[in-house]
Amino acid sequence: MRFYMTGFQLMMKKILLGVSIFLLPFFVMADDDLTDDVFEEVKHEESPRAQYTLGLMYLQGRGVDENKKLGLFWLKKSADQDYYLALHRLGKIYLNDDAAETDPEVAVEYLTKAAQKGYAPSQYLLGTLYQTGESGLAENQEMALKWLNLAAGQGHKMARQILSELSSEDESNHPSDAQAAFDTGFNFLKGRGVDRDYKQAAEWFSKAAELGHAEAQYNLGELYNKGRGVKKNKKTAQKWYKAAAEQGHIKATYRARNCAFC
Repeated sequence: MRFYMTGFQLMMKKILLGVSIFLLPFFVMADDDLTDDVFEEVKHEESPRAQYTLGLMYLQGRGVDENKKLGLFWLKKSADQDYYLALHRLGKIYLNDDAAETDPEVAVEYLTKAAQKGYAPSQYLLGTLYQTGESGLAENQEMALKWLNLAAGQGHKMARQILSELSSEDESNHPSDAQAAFDTGFNFLKGRGVDRDYKQAAEWFSKAAELGHAEAQYNLGELYNKGRGVKKNKKTAQKWYKAAAEQGHIKATYRARNCAFC
């Protein structure tokens, strides 16, 4: 006799499967064994979070026999769905881990994808790699500042500490500092790699504007003119429009003339 599941039973099965996937990270931490049937269901579930957790379990040998090859397989399955934790983990693995042959180029590719999704630890790690030129990555202080600023903007303590140390080591203002501050502000303005945040955009544009960055001055004027991230203030907006216009910024020149439709 065949047994047919009722609608309620099917619903409960889906709920239990969902709960098991959600609890996978805790199974990893507690080193509990998962039954074979749950493993099979998780492996066939197209959940990047479940695939990521299963990959960690194989890499660490928790709940299963350690298997680096299978661990990488499931991490990559998860990363293929742009799951930021899998992207970050693979980046670290290809930097320096016995789970895979070291490949800095591949590592940076994974870390960059995670960083672009707004994951602060990836932004911080990229920043330090560009700052020091480690792992075969060409030193690039501008890129380092970009990623460290993004991480710091999300409250990453180590990124803030490094930026503070860099600031104290060299108190002079360099053009690259202004550009890095502008780039960070623009990322917050457009929501590139981070959640859109007009207040953060205004803060970073202000730093770049004070250093004489014309595009930052114009954008800061726009924020004050529209009251985005700052209190609306036409007088302050005109101040920054004029500062940018004096450097030949065309749009700022029209704004400084009170051209509302330019």
